[in-house]
Amino acid sequence: MPFIKVAITVACYLITLFLMPPLTAVLGMQAGPVQVIVTESLMLLAVLILNRLYIKQHIRLLPTNTMSELRKNGVPLGLTIIVLLIFFRNHLNQFLISLLLSLIIAITEEYTFRGIIFTTLLSRCLKQFTTMRATIAAMIAAALIFAAMHLTNLLSQPVWSVLCQVLYVIGLGLLLAAIYLITGNLLGAIGVHWLIDFSSFYSQGVTAPSVINGPVEALLKGLFLDALFIGIATFILISKRWKLLHLLDNENKIGR
Repeated sequence: MPFIKVAITVACYLITLFLMPPLTAVLGMQAGPVQVIVTESLMLLAVLILNRLYIKQHIRLLPTNTMSELRKNGVPLGLTIIVLLIFFRNHLNQFLISLLLSLIIAITEEYTFRGIIFTTLLSRCLKQFTTMRATIAAMIAAALIFAAMHLTNLLSQPVWSVLCQVLYVIGLGLLLAAIYLITGNLLGAIGVHWLIDFSSFYSQGVTAPSVINGPVEALLKGLFLDALFIGIATFILISKRWKLLHLLDNENKIGR
């Protein structure tokens, strides 16, 4: 049953991904950042409804003390936003588009691949393996699924570019799962995912060609980032301070 739920989640994600561009084109929306934002928003809505009605995986988007932290740090946060707006004032439109685009992608993908798929696989693996083996198996499986979804970029990008991207995304998927594992909520994973995507979108002008010059440079960059991400994920695993496992255990006890 868990594997069926994962398959249905992936199918829901892909169906929405492929249906939205032609649908938005019929509605007169041209390909670009706005179309991507609309598509990702509807993908998020689709997986939210799917989880609510069928998957029923409890997902924590934010820490339990979020509001108290916001009250404590409201002034520094507000000042930070003002400083950012001043710093990016000469490219404000590009900044806002990159910010919104990267944020909706981060939320959608983290909710889908870490919140639903990774957590579902982890719950299943914990029933069959030791805690460490179950965690590693779930992380690898979810990262591979996450990377495989990026093969859809073959429709619009060169093969070598997509393959290097898939290689890099495997390491990123492991890192994001490790962050979710240690925090017990998706905020940290969303933040890291957003930061990576935002820096890429903003530096490339959202729609500009990639700054990678060729296959060799892309491969080397992918291998370097993979090593970095896997190293951080390994350090998190060794720490064994996994809040997510405690939350899952408590939910199972309540369910019993």
